[in-house]
Amino acid sequence: MGTQFRRLSSVLGVVVVVGVLCPAVSFAGDPDCSQEGPFTPFETIDGDNPVTMQNGRVVELRASNKSKCAWGRISYGTPGEEIWTDRKEPSANWHEGFLGYTRIDSGSAKYTDAFKNDGKVMRACGSSQGVIECTGWF
Repeated sequence: MGTQFRRLSSVLGVVVVVGVLCPAVSFAGDPDCSQEGPFTPFETIDGDNPVTMQNGRVVELRASNKSKCAWGRISYGTPGEEIWTDRKEPSANWHEGFLGYTRIDSGSAKYTDAFKNDGKVMRACGSSQGVIECTGWF
């Protein structure tokens, strides 16, 4: 019971923080995005893609040149672990965060919805066992 309570508290804490600090959070993808022709961009700025966390979870940014959209994926995870994407102008110091925020509800992997990256850079971030790791910007 104690472990379940801590997990629930952690998840509720993230949701509350997201709602308070990021009022423009988008849980649904951009309407004209598709995940057609996906690829994993390996040449990223300020980090790697994909990122393997210490516990073996893999956080990955996926993209489509056809739709000019990107999305996040977490693999080798367990239910309750989270994935989202961030987006920003290439020269900006701030970013839109928690785009497509979702959790693994069953199985071991989960994708976010896709968001436009045309002219912007994006990264994927995942949370597992209280640790957050993000890919480089692409």
